[in-house]
Amino acid sequence: MTNQLTTVYINGDHVPVESASISVFDSGFNFGDGVFEGMRVYNGRVLMLDEHIERLYDSAAAAFIEPPMSQDELKSDILAWLRANDIDHDFHFRPIITRGLRTPPRVDPRFASGPATVVVLGQAISGTATEGIHLVVSRYRRHGPDSVDSKIKSLSYLHAVLAKLDAVRRGADDAIVLDNRGCLAECSASNIFLVRKGELVTPFAISTLDGITRNLLLELAAELGIPAREKDLTTSDVHAADEVFLCGTGAEITPVVTFETQPVGDGWMGPVTARLRDAYLAALDAHGTPIAHV
Repeated sequence: MTNQLTTVYINGDHVPVESASISVFDSGFNFGDGVFEGMRVYNGRVLMLDEHIERLYDSAAAAFIEPPMSQDELKSDILAWLRANDIDHDFHFRPIITRGLRTPPRVDPRFASGPATVVVLGQAISGTATEGIHLVVSRYRRHGPDSVDSKIKSLSYLHAVLAKLDAVRRGADDAIVLDNRGCLAECSASNIFLVRKGELVTPFAISTLDGITRNLLLELAAELGIPAREKDLTTSDVHAADEVFLCGTGAEITPVVTFETQPVGDGWMGPVTARLRDAYLAALDAHGTPIAHV
């Protein structure tokens, strides 16, 4: 097993990486008119495959995009593609579904012609650092459900790019994005948790993606006997927190050591974060779908 991608999945075909392409008239390219998921392979298994594909299809339904195959067919195709590429661990990939060709490329989706476009691509990825990252508050806000619902994991990710760029330009690793009330939503592309006096808290999934890793961590916290709940949080709660960490398929569990230049807790990964990280890593196999034929 090499974990070096040799083909990209495009509409059912395995196309060599060096020649993989879609039309410049595709709706995703012209308007960000599509949905996607970020997924990960550990130890020969796809983590939370069913949950990710279900959310992908929920996003497509909310965007009125009709995928050209069933969920089970796409899952089967993904596993076959991973096998064909000899992928067995430490790999991150993205299934993408767009509204398909838009000729001419106009906003009106009635100009979309033919079936939706389905692409799956990815690359090897290493584990996240445990030494911690630095956060600031983004000057950008996350829209609420009265706008485009943040539960739709859309290709229109400019809000996340700008939040990340804002953080990097200010010498930080990532940024907390607030909702239109000034409450915490999420970071540029990951959910956020705080620990205060042994209790785990995270924002309601209202102006943020209802993260799959987030929900798994809430389940693991219950199993470990760690009090956990969702609540409205502000930046004052971050300053008062004993521990802060980000989570997501790509982020895994990433501790935060400074917030707006001030140390978080003792300035390194806290004990609750460490317990949850250990439990998360231990649970990967149990929540993974084998890539190899069983």
